[in-house]
Amino acid sequence: MNFRFDRYMQQLDISNNVIVSLDKTSLRDLGVISLVELNASRNYISDIDEEAFLGQRKLQTVDLSSNILMLMESRTFIRNPSLEILSLSSNQYLSLPEEGPFLYSQSLRVLKLADCNLYYFPPETFQKLPNLKELYISHNKIEVLNSLQSVGSLTFLDVGYNYLTDLQSDIFTALPELIRLNLSNNKLRTLNITVMTQLVNVSSSIDLNGNPWVCDCLMCNTIYSWCRNNSVDLDLVCASPAKFKDKSLSNCEYVCFDYNTDFTDKAEDLSMIEYKLPVKAHENYENRSASYVLETHVQDQESEHYFTSTYKYISVALIVVFLCLLTAVAFLLYRLIFLPSPRKESAHSDSEAFPLQSPV
Repeated sequence: MNFRFDRYMQQLDISNNVIVSLDKTSLRDLGVISLVELNASRNYISDIDEEAFLGQRKLQTVDLSSNILMLMESRTFIRNPSLEILSLSSNQYLSLPEEGPFLYSQSLRVLKLADCNLYYFPPETFQKLPNLKELYISHNKIEVLNSLQSVGSLTFLDVGYNYLTDLQSDIFTALPELIRLNLSNNKLRTLNITVMTQLVNVSSSIDLNGNPWVCDCLMCNTIYSWCRNNSVDLDLVCASPAKFKDKSLSNCEYVCFDYNTDFTDKAEDLSMIEYKLPVKAHENYENRSASYVLETHVQDQESEHYFTSTYKYISVALIVVFLCLLTAVAFLLYRLIFLPSPRKESAHSDSEAFPLQSPV
């Protein structure tokens, strides 16, 4: 960079070039000392000196997106008291320190780390960003979100397009000022009931679309029940079972909602009890339901077999009795028709023993 600019220039756009680094004299060599906004996106920057922005006390916005940064010195912006917006998105080789803070800045309000191939955030990542208000970490590979305790001033969190499968019960407890939340297009299948009270404050601007929600009766009798009782509309679109696919969770009310179930007391006591409904619980529920159906079917078959056998035995007994009666009747008829009467036999015998004598 051999150009010289107005030293009081406030906006500098050096994007879409082949810049490979920003050393500690790069901006000073350009002769600018009053930058407010710097756009250095879509370059090939892989290294930034810790003192590259030294002296830029008015600097408010820095765009370093779409470069090939691998590491950021944590004190790079510690001497820029006016810095508010920093974009590091689409630096796909960027790695976070395992220990210690990612950056030091008392003034930073917006941090963009989208599309950086990040898997997780170590516990101290945001510890030295006390005034951070907006955090963009979408389009990464995050499976667990568990290090937000140090950013209690967040008002907007974008975690869309990641691999979240579950939300820890206390994930939003440390974010009392959160009013906008994007959890769309993750792998969430169910919500922990203890998370619901924390989502109330952001329910008017929460995005849960694109998740494979399992709208079974367990989900309906807990999450939907709680939402209905607290006038909260999460507008969840079901992915399964098939009868609810692409429909709202509210449709389950007409199939399996238990109106006698009251979850109000559970919601009020969430701070004292651990009432979790992870994905595994739904799988167990489905297994128990399938087992119950199978047992019921077997019992029905056994009952049917029992009644069939009893009917056969009774039928055989009735046939035997009928045959016996028929035999008895036939025998009696035979006696009456073919055998002589005992009275006649007796008379005949007497006539033979005392024959009549003719009169003299």
